Order: sequence, then C-alpha cells, then structure tokens
Amino acid sequence: MRHIWRPLLALLLLAGAGALAVSALELDYRLDAFLPAPETARQQIVVDQVSGGSTARLILAAVDGEDPLAMAETSRALAERWRGLKGVERVDNGDWSRQEALLDKLMQARFVLAGDVAERVTPEAVAEALNNRLADLTVAGRRAESLIARDPLGMVEELAAGLAEGRQTQRIDGAWFDAAGERALLIVHSSHAPYAIDQQERLLEALRSSFTDIAPDRQRLELAGAPVIGVASATASRSDALRLSLWGSALLLVVLAFAWRSVSAIIAGAVPLAFGVVCGLTVTVLAFGQVHGLTLAFGFTLLGVALDYPVHLFGHADRRALSATARNIRAPLLLGVTSTLIAYVAIWLSDSPGLAQLGAFSAAGLAGAALATQFLPALNPALPRRVEPTRVSPFNWPAVPLLLGLAALGFLVWQGEARWSHDLSRLSPIDRSQIAADRELRAAVGGGEVRHLIATSGETLEAALEASEQTVELLESAREQGLIEGWQAATELLPTEETQRHRLSAWPTAEAMRKRLESADSGFRSGAFEPFLADLDRARSRGPISRNFWDGTPLAARLDSQLTKTATGWNTLIQPVGLSDAETLAAFLARNDAPAQLIDLAEGSQAMVAAWRQEASLSLGLAAALIVLLLWLRLRHPVETLAVLLPPASAVLVAAATMSHLDGGLTIVHLIGLLLTAGIGLDFALFSRNFRTDPPAAARSRRAINTCAASTGGVFLVLGQSTIGMLQMLGLTVALGILLSWLFSRIGLPR
Repeated sequence: MRHIWRPLLALLLLAGAGALAVSALELDYRLDAFLPAPETARQQIVVDQVSGGSTARLILAAVDGEDPLAMAETSRALAERWRGLKGVERVDNGDWSRQEALLDKLMQARFVLAGDVAERVTPEAVAEALNNRLADLTVAGRRAESLIARDPLGMVEELAAGLAEGRQTQRIDGAWFDAAGERALLIVHSSHAPYAIDQQERLLEALRSSFTDIAPDRQRLELAGAPVIGVASATASRSDALRLSLWGSALLLVVLAFAWRSVSAIIAGAVPLAFGVVCGLTVTVLAFGQVHGLTLAFGFTLLGVALDYPVHLFGHADRRALSATARNIRAPLLLGVTSTLIAYVAIWLSDSPGLAQLGAFSAAGLAGAALATQFLPALNPALPRRVEPTRVSPFNWPAVPLLLGLAALGFLVWQGEARWSHDLSRLSPIDRSQIAADRELRAAVGGGEVRHLIATSGETLEAALEASEQTVELLESAREQGLIEGWQAATELLPTEETQRHRLSAWPTAEAMRKRLESADSGFRSGAFEPFLADLDRARSRGPISRNFWDGTPLAARLDSQLTKTATGWNTLIQPVGLSDAETLAAFLARNDAPAQLIDLAEGSQAMVAAWRQEASLSLGLAAALIVLLLWLRLRHPVETLAVLLPPASAVLVAAATMSHLDGGLTIVHLIGLLLTAGIGLDFALFSRNFRTDPPAAARSRRAINTCAASTGGVFLVLGQSTIGMLQMLGLTVALGILLSWLFSRIGLPR
C-alpha cells in the first residue's frame, strides 16, 4: 500500500481540479464553429444559411395526423397557449385576424407598398373596388364595416396576398398549412439567444408539454429550426462525451490490467492523463474564452494517446529504477511527442474555430501528459508485475508496406476529384437526418427554393435595396419567359425611400380622393370613408417607412432574414420560387447586367470546402514536412530516416485510400485524422527502431507498442462509434491508421 498513496493523492487532486474546471466552464454549442471561416461576402451568405443565419431564433412547428379543420383548431389553441410561455417573443400561424398590430402596420404601409397608384385611383378602378366592398359587406355584415371604412380599395387584402406570393403554404380555416394541406404550420420566435442551450431546451420542453395538454392523441408535433438543432447537437455532445469517456476508460482499464497487473501502476499511469486534461482545459479557456461541447467529447481521446507515455515508461523499466528508464527512453519519447504535437499545433492553426479548439486542447494535453510522465518516478509507484515478453523476432517484410503504400497512392491518384468530399454539412456537428428534416419543414413554412438565392449588395442599405428593386424588375421579364414562377424580396416590405416617396406623391390629395369616392355612385353614404382619408394624410405626413417599422409583427423575421449587415455594407436576399433551370436564370441575369448574382448554396459550399481543403492541406503538409525534418535532424542518416518513415507513411496512404472509398470521399476531418495517424505511427516506428540491436530491450519495446496500439487504437475505435459524424469520421480514420501503423512497424522496419 505504501506505493499507492502518493499517485492516488496526486490523481485525486488532479481529478478534483478537472471536475471544478469543467463545472465552471462556459460551453459553446455554435453550429457553425466547425465550418471554415468565410473570406468573401458570398461565402458569408453560404455559412449563414448553413448555420441558421438571421433566423437562428425561429422554431418551426408542424402539426399533423388528423383532418385539416381539427388541426387548424389545434393550431389556434397552440398559438394562444404558446404566446403565454416564458421565452416566447411571438407566435405566428397565419391567422392575422386577431393580430391588430400587424393589420394596423399594413394599413399604415399600404400607401408606400402598393404600386401602380395611378391605375388604382382611376374612376373606373375606384368604382369597381367599392362594388367589391359592397359585396363583402353583404356577406360579412357589420363586422366588416370598420375595415371597409379604412380600406375601401381593398389594399390590405391585396398586400397580404402579395406578401404570401411564393409561399407554398395555404390557409385552411385561417391557419397556415403546407401545400398538400396535411400539416398545420406555426412559427415560434424565441426571445433567448440562439445558442443559450439550457434556456432553449426548457422552452422546447414547454412547447411540447403544451401540445400534449391541448392536442388529441391522433395528432403529432414536429419541431425544427436552429434552436431545435442546437439543443439536439448539445444533447448529443454531452451524451457522447459521457458515453464515450466511460467506454474508453473501461477499455483502458482492461488493457492496463492485462498488461501491468498492478493497481499502483494503473493509478500512477492515470496521473499524466489527468494532468493532461487539466492542461488542455486551461489552455483552451485562455486561448478561446470558452470550450465547445464537442471539444470535451473529443478530448477523451487523450486517454489513449497520452497513456502511451507511461506505458513506454513502465514497459521499458523491467525492474530497473524508473528514473533511469525515463532517461533511457527520453530521446525517442521526446521525438515522438514532438512529432504528435506538431500535428496538433497544425490543427490549432486551422481557420475553423472548432477545429482550432480541438488542436489547442490536444496539444496542451499531450504536452502536459508527457511532462507529467517524466515526474512519475517521484511518486514512487510500484512497478507492474513482470511478464516475460515474447522474444520471437517480428517478420522482416519491408516490401509489404512499401507495395501497399504505393498501391494506395495509385488508387488515390486514379480517383481524381472523387477522392474528396465537398459536402459542407459533413463538417457540422449536426446529424444529417436533422438537417434534412429542418430543410423540408423550412421549405414548407417559407416556400421557395432552399438551394438557390439571389443576392444583391450595396455600401448602404438604400443602395442594396435599389439593386434589389432593379433585379425584381428583371425577374418580372424572367417570369414572362417562364424562367421563374415567383420570388420573395425585401423590397416587398421595405422599398427604397425614393420609390416610397414616388408612390406617396402619386396619391391624390385627401380632398381629391374624397371626390372620387363619392362620385363612384356605389351606394355607400357620404363621409363613410373618412378613416381612409385620414390614413392617407398621416401616411403623407409620416413619409417613408424604415427597417424597424415592422418590429413586433410576424413580418419582421422575414425582413431580417432578407437583409444582412456586413463589414462592407449590406446584402439583400431574394428567394426564388419555381426555379426550373438555375443556369438559364443566372445567364439571363448576367446578360441583362443585373446588379445581383444567383447563389447556388450547394455549389458555393462545395467550392468553399475545396478552397479550405487546399489551404488546410498546405498547412498540414508543412506540418508533415516539419516532422520529417525533425526526424532527419535527430537520426542524421537518410536511410535510417526513410526506414523509420516507411511504416507510418504507408499506413497513412492505405488508411486514406480506404476511407476515401468507404466513407464517400475525404474531408478536412479525415486529413486531420491521417496527420494524427502519422504522429502516432511514427512513435511506434521510433521505439521499434531505437531498441532493435538489444534483443531484451526490443522485446520490451514490442510489448509496450502492443499495449499502446491496443489502448490508443481502442479509444479511437470507441470514438468512431459516436453519433456525431465528425467524431465518427475522425475516430474510424485514426483507429484504422493505428492498426496499420502497428502492423507495418512489426513487419516493415528493415534490420
């Protein structure tokens, strides 16, 4: 027992410090954290759309499972109940009849939003409009009197229909439904910050609970939107961090119990791991201010990688003093640690903030674990029970990894561009099925294309809106040619000031308008439309409306999603509807010198990923070159250097070819995994090569490498079982690479 208390005390202190640090952490769950940093305005639009953009507070809801009238009733009841929940700013379900604020805004804005004023106020047009209102009055009775008095020309109804143009929604019994009439649709505006995960999670639970209380058993509720995805991503991260850590720890315990058969050694071996975790958390918080949830889920892989250091220390001791063993293995251990650190630092320098956090956490953690390993002798742990190592010499077939590596390289070259994956969604921590469900429901609620956008820009908001109006004029011609069916543009809610002033000036004075209404001989009494004339006077006095005019109405979110402030000015987005041939429309816009560009989000994201991959490949390639240079400087012999490089290099090539074929192409995450494979495989090769002339030491080294391969490879294999695509890709890539590195280090080192 005298050998246990020191390492146990150190482990408990470090575990307490780590637990305290984790409890005080501010966790980050941003959905775009692992996406490449946008470098252009067009790339910023792509990233905004992938990560939720200005709609990041919207929760989309769909109710299905019963006849439409019953679902419409549930929609109204839900909207009423949800509006009273804490954290709900507004609920929209298409029923504007009770939204007096919206109706009043439409009344105020109709004079600057309606075009063709001259045609609208001709005696014939006025007479026709009043006849229609008289018919409405006959049907609706006195309930419609006040509305007709304020809107004798029926402009509000026309505006509402125009604003809905391009939507695939329809109204059934006053509630929004999808195009098929099978689901009632609602939009909840959360008042919480987009990634305030705890608050959003409580809000989602309240929404679902309210639905359970109100809706019949036959109806179902589906929620989507950035808050829903964010909560699901955070839940998956927390679950994976706990589940994978438990499985990884159990695996390591089994491996070490079999390899060392000493409780004291196992406790002492855990000290560098705990110290590494504390170092990783500290450096990440100091460098980034917070830690992403996936960083913690990934961080447990330190259990496998950092454990290699005490494994080598104890494995090479063989009843000798640990301090002497530490000095004996310091050179190859330091070289292996440095090469792996170079790989992690390269990741730290990534343009993606999330990947940079992973690199920082891992680099600091490994450095701390390596440093703590050097001080393990001071804890005076009991050495592992001696197990006679197998003294059978490994096979000496260096041609095998060489030939396999060349074959893998040839396969990658033969694949061409197919060896790469350009799918930006694979770099997001979101489950791809969730992305698909969100896009489907977003399309049902908002209509229009989910892949294409038409973007205009300007140094000022007015300039961007002017470009949007010019583009809309061209789209009218495109619609006549059958290139597009419709669109939704910001200028439908916020025309330029010049356009608004022009429309206001086109309206007759209140006195002239009164004469036209009274001369229509419609059957309405004299003076019935004074509220309308008063509105006209107020509109002329107020002048153009501004961007914040729509605040507090369901239309504010739509306008915000179409207007984006950038570092250089403003972007406006036009959402096309019924776009059958994107290339033809893009050519039409270019041919007519439109101040806009058609953005294919899928194509744009692919180009963005390709450019980022090229930059990342260059930095990772430089890291690999630095590792080779470091190795050559240490060994000082070209043949010796090549002999050590052959196993890990072949393992990297074979792993790359395998994952490219089986995993639908390589991503930046695969490249990072391959670089980690190179660093770990180099560690195996160094220890195999360093002690080859001393048979007993070589046998001990092989046994230590076997333990390292089982622990590290096993941990990454556990990571490969993650439900998060990024972690799964990384785990499986490194696990395969470690297996190949171990195998090639056994058979591929020339003697």
